[in-house]
Amino acid sequence: MSKRLIQKLEYCAKGELSDEYLAMAYTIEESLVSAGAIPGKDYTILDLYKLAQPFALELFKTNEKMQYSYAALHLE
Repeated sequence: MSKRLIQKLEYCAKGELSDEYLAMAYTIEESLVSAGAIPGKDYTILDLYKLAQPFALELFKTNEKMQYSYAALHLE
């Protein structure tokens, strides 16, 4: 299996824009890899962030709960 572009972090602060954005990009990468995409060939880290942007903006605009994987071993 190819090495992922977004690695798990040690800690992730829920509610922090940068960490929430990273968590959404991580979840998108999980989906791409599950579908057979190859990191660095089929997508870049910038692609992941561009795909995550509308979800991150919606999360902070509406302040609603969304289901996604956190790119961290521990949540703060």
